[in-house]
Amino acid sequence: MAYIESNKKINLFSAIALGVSCIIGSGWLFASYKAAKFAGPISIMSWVIGAIIALLIALLLAEISTIYHKETGLFARLLTITHNRDYGFIVSSSNWFATIVTIPAEAEASMQYLVRAFPSFSDDLFRNNHFTTLGITYVCLIMIGYGILNYWGIKLLAKANNIITVIKLTVPTLTAIIIFAAAFHGSNFSSYHNTIAPYGYDKAFTAVVTCGIFYSFYGFSMITVFAKELDKPQRNIPLALGGSVVICLIIYILLQVSFLGAIDTNTVSNGWHTLDFTSPLSQLAVLLGINWLSLVLYVDAVISPSGTGIVYVGSSARIFTGMAEDNQMPSIFAHEHPVHHISRLSIFVTLVFCTVLVIFFDNWDKIMIVVSVFQILSCIAVPIAFSKIRADNKRESSFRMPFGLSASYITYMILSYLLVQCGTMALLLSFVFHILFFIIYCSVYYKNFSLSLKAIASSWSIFIYIGAMTLFGMLQEADKFNTTSILIGFFIFSSVNFYFLVKQKSYNKQ
Repeated sequence: MAYIESNKKINLFSAIALGVSCIIGSGWLFASYKAAKFAGPISIMSWVIGAIIALLIALLLAEISTIYHKETGLFARLLTITHNRDYGFIVSSSNWFATIVTIPAEAEASMQYLVRAFPSFSDDLFRNNHFTTLGITYVCLIMIGYGILNYWGIKLLAKANNIITVIKLTVPTLTAIIIFAAAFHGSNFSSYHNTIAPYGYDKAFTAVVTCGIFYSFYGFSMITVFAKELDKPQRNIPLALGGSVVICLIIYILLQVSFLGAIDTNTVSNGWHTLDFTSPLSQLAVLLGINWLSLVLYVDAVISPSGTGIVYVGSSARIFTGMAEDNQMPSIFAHEHPVHHISRLSIFVTLVFCTVLVIFFDNWDKIMIVVSVFQILSCIAVPIAFSKIRADNKRESSFRMPFGLSASYITYMILSYLLVQCGTMALLLSFVFHILFFIIYCSVYYKNFSLSLKAIASSWSIFIYIGAMTLFGMLQEADKFNTTSILIGFFIFSSVNFYFLVKQKSYNKQ
């Protein structure tokens, strides 16, 4: 058994590959186009903003991870570990749902891209911007493939992912360079309304959540889900977290700049919002006369999202197992295979949930915004847990984040602002989801009204937070959020609530 234990650990390269594989998924196929259409040339700044946010979260998470690297599904269980099980369940369920929804999103992205490659079959698979029954069947078959590559544990997953990651690094980088060489119109960056921000500089922030940028960068966090299975975690986790974000930022900026520069100048003169692509980079390659590149992109439309989907199946199964270990899910899901160290039942349940989700979220655009809300709520746990650990000052970390407490507060405020940008419907859906799941959780595990009230008292601050962000989101959608009085109110509420989120007490025996 000792041999198996040492043999199953994955090295720094594989750890970075896990992060890169999750970051470069379906986002690279769509996000550059969507950001350009939504914000114009200022969308380049959106990627920088997204990367800075991701790096802040990554560095905070790195310090936490080097302390708790032996915990299963660490990222999803942060508040369970630092605060209490009732409080932690809210973020665990949010993280789990964000991970679960990402899996069909990646499978759907592959199918949506490929539909363009086979127009004779398009109506049979994808009609009126929605998948048909046959299309949903193919999406489910793709997800089953993700599950098979996770069935035999981390070593097979890592080997498959290492190969996929090399492809995922090579194809986007070469695509950006080839498109840049084929056509580049410098005037595109200021020709519409004579500015790089024709729709306003604030769109650079809004695009981070509405165009798939945060959705893309979120993948770095999956490294910590596998923390227990990494070799030399106290060194490799910080390096893998930071390294994967920086590598992917370079690739995404190359893609965004090349896409903006390659669009026909006459098209740009009519406004970036007039762009209309279904398979953006492939169609652009055809317009530039690079047909062979278009074919390569259609092939990669299967590989890149699939690489992300494969890792997310493994992540979701581990989160589910971690929640079972915390008595937040049935204990049967905590039983891991003695050799491959994964709960195969968790993989099966993950795929069942994904199949159900495909029916309700039957295109990539619809699913991406909803996922972003749950992703941001998951990340909110990082500055909260970090501040709690620093306040307790009980455990030392081999990696210490400079100006950590200030960085955690700034990160929390930025994430709160981004959450408001997600839109009323997605925020309301998230609020209702968390309330319903918490009711189910209390009814299953406490089966007692008095204990359920204590569970609410042990997690009230996060419910107040989500509810308030939903109200601010409504104001944002009504174009009233950016007034001075509302912004001051947002700043004061968020700051005060951060104190209560960090200091949240437990009233149930753990």
